[in-house]
Amino acid sequence: MLETYMHPDTARLLQSLQTMGGNPLRSLPLADARSAAVAMTRQLDLPCAAPCVVADLMIEVALLIPARLYTPTTAEPTTVSGSVAAPVIVYVHGGGWVLGDLDICDPLCRHIATRSGYRVLSIGYRLAPEYPFPAALEDVEAGVRWVATSPAALRRPVTGVALAGDSAGATLIASTALSCSFDAPESPLALLMLYPATDISRTTESYKRFAEGFVLEAADMHFFADCYAPSAATRQDPRASPLLATDLSVLPATTLLTCSLDVLRDEGRAFAARLALEGVDVTYTEARGQLHGIATMRAAVPSARVPVDRAIDSFLSTVGRGSH
Repeated sequence: MLETYMHPDTARLLQSLQTMGGNPLRSLPLADARSAAVAMTRQLDLPCAAPCVVADLMIEVALLIPARLYTPTTAEPTTVSGSVAAPVIVYVHGGGWVLGDLDICDPLCRHIATRSGYRVLSIGYRLAPEYPFPAALEDVEAGVRWVATSPAALRRPVTGVALAGDSAGATLIASTALSCSFDAPESPLALLMLYPATDISRTTESYKRFAEGFVLEAADMHFFADCYAPSAATRQDPRASPLLATDLSVLPATTLLTCSLDVLRDEGRAFAARLALEGVDVTYTEARGQLHGIATMRAAVPSARVPVDRAIDSFLSTVGRGSH
């Protein structure tokens, strides 16, 4: 059954973008496309005025990985051995593995931190095509392992790690969770996957249905995949396409959100279905009438705030259960 409903907020945004015109980001020089992606987020997303202390830092592992720590002043953490301790949420931004940085998800990370009372650490990663697969995944895995060791830079002990991400970032956290699932204390407490790409080895029916005119176009995903995983063999690697993993049952409780007007919709649905089939505690929601990217377009699409916040709250409830 084809999706025909479009929320009025979505229609207004698409009309506004059409009026503005301009070339698609995939056609711009990389530096320009990356700057434009951040500028678009600043224009479309909500600022976060809630109390939060923000600090940029570098994760020192095999290489330096940029990160940003959000500490809500409203946090009420537990006490372990006399030290203030609590889980940390690691957030990984989207952008097709080609675009995006710590700024592109800054408002959303502030929102999650203040809504949850937990520290949020946003991890940057090397971008394609300069650094193709598996560079981004290696950076995220290294960052998660670093967080789990309660490094001094995080200022207090870490009692567990939960993973969250949007789009390409959601793909990276799923693959990271699969790689860390047997390695305590790195094994994640919970996952929040917002409109993920779960299988870049093929295209689904939603690629055809929403090929053009819905913000993220089929041509954009082809461009991103060509940059990130140019060979067919690489795209079939479960670390690049986690839907192809033989066993998803090792994943923790997962909250997964898809959008009904999104080229990635069907593979997100398929991932949620496999999680349920393999016994994972999964909370799946589809934002009806909404576009890919709604978590970072909350000012331009006010109706997106409800499904996004419901997904965040569902995720936070599993983080809380897993940390006790």
